[in-house]
Amino acid sequence: MNRSDETRLLRQCLNLLDEKSTTLSSEAHHSAVERYTDAVRFDKELSAIHRKLPIAYLHSSELPEPHHFRTVITHVGSVIFSRGDDGIVRAFHNVCRHRGAQVENREAGCSKSFSCPYHAWRYGTNGELLSVPFEETCFPGLDKHQHGLAAIPCVEAYGFIWLCPAAASEQEAHAQLHSHLLEVIDDLTWLGLDKLHVFEKHVRRWKCNWKIVNEGGLETYHFKFAHKSSIGPYFLSNTCVTHQLGAHFRVIMPTEKLKQVQAESVEETNLRDVAHIVYGITPQTTFLVQKAHVDWIQMIPISVDETEIVITQLIPTSRAELSPSEHAHWKRNMEISILTLDEDFELGESIQAGLKSGANKVLTFGRNEGALAKYNQWVEDQLALE
Repeated sequence: MNRSDETRLLRQCLNLLDEKSTTLSSEAHHSAVERYTDAVRFDKELSAIHRKLPIAYLHSSELPEPHHFRTVITHVGSVIFSRGDDGIVRAFHNVCRHRGAQVENREAGCSKSFSCPYHAWRYGTNGELLSVPFEETCFPGLDKHQHGLAAIPCVEAYGFIWLCPAAASEQEAHAQLHSHLLEVIDDLTWLGLDKLHVFEKHVRRWKCNWKIVNEGGLETYHFKFAHKSSIGPYFLSNTCVTHQLGAHFRVIMPTEKLKQVQAESVEETNLRDVAHIVYGITPQTTFLVQKAHVDWIQMIPISVDETEIVITQLIPTSRAELSPSEHAHWKRNMEISILTLDEDFELGESIQAGLKSGANKVLTFGRNEGALAKYNQWVEDQLALE
């Protein structure tokens, strides 16, 4: 996004403010209840979407130096992400090539090798099998080069480490990620996410389908009602500028500060000063962009009616360099984010419970919720490709 893009988006926000309106689709839409309750369909979504498309699992600052590693539960099982001597991040199935035990039980650390706790087969950070106890007598002729950890292609880009399980090689992974993010690359570059640092994570599971929580971030119709005691008073009512960018979505959510912007001062106004911006990066990543930081929200499907939400606060300064007052500021900011987002997720659980009642056969999306219809059409298109 360049300065002219910012100015254009600001003018669109001002026009909607004058019209007391929002981005409108040509008509209302419906979404069948079965899309959120059918377990067979859910398995198809995992196969066609979550095990196929590139997904960001770590921020680059979580592996700051060579030999730093993290283990993450993904849709293809437990994965070790490790930064090698050469600075490159690699991903491996957290599975020993001997008897299949989990090699690394620690969530994070710094190590030059990984040793399976079962029989102590030891692997390097590049996945190479380094040593096998009693190798000469018990495993004569073992080819270590053929028994390294099973690699999964991954790419470090735009401040994140993206797992690409459907790629056959690192080169193909880069091509897949570029194709998947093509329409948002300028925006991701503009955000400067690679210059941010993880302050804190918050993890909780909610009893609702993954699509319901994704839908909640694509409109501001609910702000004045669902968030009336938190952020609602600070935002314009039912006013947002929404764009579909390839497979992804950008929602500009103006705050009350937009009312202070005059037509002649648009050129000097920064978009992030008068609006929050939501980027829905399919399939399970959301960036909530605020004035000085970004909340990275992962919406990870667990079952047809359960989703794990990981909220990661990304800030301009590393946690170790914060003063006590700065630490307190970001801690309070994180608490506000959790409080506000939990209001959405509690409603998600309420929706999921209501779906089971049989009261509705379809959910209804108004013209002001057109992004929800486009998002769900994208989901249907992915299933049709299987």
